[in-house]
Amino acid sequence: MTTIDLNGPWQLESGDGKDRFQIAVPGSVFHELEKAGRFGEEGIFYRENNRLCLPEAEKIYRFSRTFTIGHDELAADELLLECDGLDTLATIRINGDEVARTKNMHRRYRFEISDFVCEGENRIEIEFANSLEYLRREHERRKLWHVSWEEPDYQVQGFNMIRKSHCSYGWDWGPIVPDVGIWRDIRIAAYSGARLDSVLIRQNHEGDGVELSFEPEWELISEGEYRIEGSVTAPDGREQSFEFDPESGGTLTIDHPELWWPNGLGEQPLYTLQFRLLREKEEIDRKEFRIGLRTVSVKREQDQWGESFTFVVNGVEVFARGADYIPEDVALTRVDREMREKLIRDSARANFNSLRVWGGGVYPGAEFFDLCDEYGLLVWQDMMFACATYDVRNPEFEAEICAEVEDNLQRIRHHASLGLVCGNNEMEWGYEVWGFNPSREQRTEYLKQYQFLFPAIAERVAPESFYWPASPSSGGDFDYPNDPDRGDCHFWEVWHELKPFNEYEKHYFRFMSEFGFESFPSIKTVKSYTAAEDRNPFSPVMEDHQRHIGGNGKILAYLSAYFRYPETLEQLVYLSQVSQAEALRHGIEHWRRHRGRCMGAVYWQLNDNWPVASWSSIDYYGRWKALHYAAARSFDNLLLSSAHVDGRTGLHLSNEGTSASRGRLEWSLSDLEGAVLEEGGLNCGIDAFSSSEVASIELGARAEGRTARTLLLFARYVDADGRERRMMRSYVPYKSLDLKEPGVEWQMEEQGAEVEITLRAARPALFVWLDFESVDRVFSDNLIHLAAGEERRIRCDRQGADLAALKGELKLTSLYDSYLK
Repeated sequence: MTTIDLNGPWQLESGDGKDRFQIAVPGSVFHELEKAGRFGEEGIFYRENNRLCLPEAEKIYRFSRTFTIGHDELAADELLLECDGLDTLATIRINGDEVARTKNMHRRYRFEISDFVCEGENRIEIEFANSLEYLRREHERRKLWHVSWEEPDYQVQGFNMIRKSHCSYGWDWGPIVPDVGIWRDIRIAAYSGARLDSVLIRQNHEGDGVELSFEPEWELISEGEYRIEGSVTAPDGREQSFEFDPESGGTLTIDHPELWWPNGLGEQPLYTLQFRLLREKEEIDRKEFRIGLRTVSVKREQDQWGESFTFVVNGVEVFARGADYIPEDVALTRVDREMREKLIRDSARANFNSLRVWGGGVYPGAEFFDLCDEYGLLVWQDMMFACATYDVRNPEFEAEICAEVEDNLQRIRHHASLGLVCGNNEMEWGYEVWGFNPSREQRTEYLKQYQFLFPAIAERVAPESFYWPASPSSGGDFDYPNDPDRGDCHFWEVWHELKPFNEYEKHYFRFMSEFGFESFPSIKTVKSYTAAEDRNPFSPVMEDHQRHIGGNGKILAYLSAYFRYPETLEQLVYLSQVSQAEALRHGIEHWRRHRGRCMGAVYWQLNDNWPVASWSSIDYYGRWKALHYAAARSFDNLLLSSAHVDGRTGLHLSNEGTSASRGRLEWSLSDLEGAVLEEGGLNCGIDAFSSSEVASIELGARAEGRTARTLLLFARYVDADGRERRMMRSYVPYKSLDLKEPGVEWQMEEQGAEVEITLRAARPALFVWLDFESVDRVFSDNLIHLAAGEERRIRCDRQGADLAALKGELKLTSLYDSYLK
């Protein structure tokens, strides 16, 4: 097999002839227009420039280039144009002749081109049609098929009529930027004799070994003697070779295997498998995979609470901790490996062990799964169907989506990180609750798609993957799809219905796969998309960078319930992030206290695709919001938390580690000046994979004469290795505390490649937030509480910065600073 790489420079021209650029492929139209200044000097994201994208999407765009075909390529048995990603309505022409048309950005395509090329120079053109015109036509023709909401200023209707990233037409966190382009690799491949498409790899774990079985998926083009030579390279570099007939497949046993584990449970060793297809002694094709040796399943068994829903990895029941992942940019090709690795690394650093890929974006590429393999993140993979109904009656559409699912499952099935395959996002729930009012025919088509077609494909193509029909679901058949006692749930009464944070603590669920709360992004991010006159939460620009209708008002409504009204926008941004962190902390810690009944807390959402006020914990520029730091503590294998019921405060330890923890728990009840009213301590511990109350506090005589508005509870647990877990509890909304100036002092010192910041407070300091004026750093901890006289050390990478410069840029904010004075 030989290839001609078609990545690199192409010519881009709009159908009206007004735009002509050279573009690098993989690449996209809107990214190129932005670089050319079409959306102003500041780009798409500044102020309301994103609104300029829609008129540009009303055009046809043509990509073109030349390539050279040699005699050897023409003599091959097959000459294929291989397109890994075309977005979306593409007509492919070579030397002026039409080769094919495509309608699905989520698929890979192969087209035989021997009859279209000649020896020497050839010209390829890929023309992308106006998808907005297509949506209007199809939406008018098939009005019966619904989408989740009708907000024309925030979303283009009819996104369910096309197999393109739904959120590119707008969502309640993203702009309308329906990009166009060759968004993944493209090449010409010449094959002789046979072609090796993939290899289905199965694992059988028995005793001290793992038996791997191999089922080649190959196409015989011409007769001959074929065999496959393979090798497996262990994490330590040791190599085993094997050989088998491609018709019958083969097996290999790995003795004393190194098992792959999710983050927090062990290491992530990966084995490299290489397969070489040979005709006699000549290699004619090859494939390579990295795999982790592990078993993954979902346990669903009847118990005293209903039916469990638990990831089981290598026989260990795992409490899933993570967030929902969306596309990282409106321009998909702008994201490089370094940016993606930072996002995955920051997830693992915050003690995630899982990510859910949401079903309204795109199927991530190999790079995403490689990184999840390396960092130990189990992936819940939605198929790309979300918040809408689909016309499966159309035979062409049915064939298209079946090919899409098969293609993507074949592509990702070997990854150690793949934990679950899910049919869609929120559609079963939507049919039952959202007022879609589906007809009997629509219900039948839904069941056909998600409970017959897709699971049959999954069973055939990815037989070792667990298939789940929808999220949320109780197992299908429209049977109470958001049942708290079965399956997975989405819970939005906190936020959408403005219920208080402690509403989470009234619900237990078996697996929480989506819940969330909004905040503004970093003030640095806000300044990146606003002019000075825009910096009011209800200005047109600030509301434009808030795609949930009324979202900024909800942020302020929650602030009014828990916090005092701040004086500046910067303080408002800070408080919104404190509010977001506190809301989700209530839910996560409650569900972890009820481990066994609940076995997953996956929040909405991890990231943004543009700078925006949203539910994310990391903003578009990779800046950690307060929530991400709070999640790191709440997702830590060892968690100290509290529950206050009927005047009694229970202190709980939750342990997701593989071994028991033993240590010392100390607590103190103080007034707002920092005077200790009561204190106590005990030696205690917690077994692995368990949660329990380890101490109970009832307010004693010294506290009885004081109102709850004057009390703060501080507690810390120090394990045998000296690691601390801390918590603070207020017994009233924070706005009711008459906090005093905390008198926080700090000093900064170099510690090799890091700097260490030592903090000390004269009086209680709540929600202490560290940031630098212009540079970005990830701190070892942030949004912390300091008891009076307590000293804490926080570290961050220096990244070559001058110590004096960092000292001059450091900003400290605490809750007291947000008070109007």
